[in-house]
Amino acid sequence: MTRQATGRIGRQARLALSLALCAASSTAADAEGTPAGSEIVNVAQLSWVAGGEQRTVQSNAASLKVDERIDVAVASLDGGSVPVAAGDQNRVLSFRVVNAGNAPEAFVLSAVGAIGGDQWDPAITSLALDTNGNGLFDPGVDQTYRAGTDDPLLKADASITVFVLGGVPAGLADAAVGLASLRATAVTGSGAPGTVFAGRGEGGTEAVVGGTTATAITQGSYVASLAVPQLAKAQQIVDPNGGSSALPGALITYTLTASYQGAVPTSGGLVEDPIPAGTSYVAGSLKLNGASLTDAADGDAGEAGTAGIRVAIGALSAKSNAVISFQVRVNS
Repeated sequence: MTRQATGRIGRQARLALSLALCAASSTAADAEGTPAGSEIVNVAQLSWVAGGEQRTVQSNAASLKVDERIDVAVASLDGGSVPVAAGDQNRVLSFRVVNAGNAPEAFVLSAVGAIGGDQWDPAITSLALDTNGNGLFDPGVDQTYRAGTDDPLLKADASITVFVLGGVPAGLADAAVGLASLRATAVTGSGAPGTVFAGRGEGGTEAVVGGTTATAITQGSYVASLAVPQLAKAQQIVDPNGGSSALPGALITYTLTASYQGAVPTSGGLVEDPIPAGTSYVAGSLKLNGASLTDAADGDAGEAGTAGIRVAIGALSAKSNAVISFQVRVNS
């Protein structure tokens, strides 16, 4: 065999070996999130040419079981502070606990209301698990949590909604914030990343603490919303003679002004007003902040008819009022 041919065969063998090793490396690199206890088996192959024939040989098999990684994450679900009034009880903060590891794991939960950095301390009364999975706290349905007894067991990447119920003291200032936190810790154990719990992982593997230290804590907050929105009603009368007497046929314009001076904006405002007995609604007279609304229950904010008017005013803040007007005529 010539030196050139020998070199070519050597290059082919090295290429085949390189490709086999690259394939094995790629498989290992793509194995993130592999369930604990899974067996990884790796066999390499060497190919060469001898006597003009392609030949192969395989390496011994290298095998191992994937260890359990213990990780957890906790997030607030409220999207901001939960408005409360002084003296409220069992006001709800919502959190999501996620098993960020690669095997089923149970988590012990705890909540704290005195953590500093706020204006008042919520009194934690209990924790509850979202038993029916609807994301809302349902008294009498959602299970009250007891540490060590009701620790939620979550599959890898699974989550559960946890409710923290707190009480609100008296004597708060408007817009004062109270913080509370939820902590979740793996039952198997926690510690610095890399801490090993021998034989306590899935399928008898080692359980290894991940980057979260197998414990996570997140804050939620309450905000005191003490001011109450006000609704004032005014009327203006124009009688058939051009005066202001309440005669049959007189036109009455009602003006409703919704105002609010609190520091915490409200939401979902709705104004309803029945048409007074002895009068009839004047079609097309309904307005919100000077803009006409249709009487039909369609895409705009209001509706009106013989029974009364309804106007959705949405959020109220100290910087804006909502002014509604409509007209009725005294029946002749």
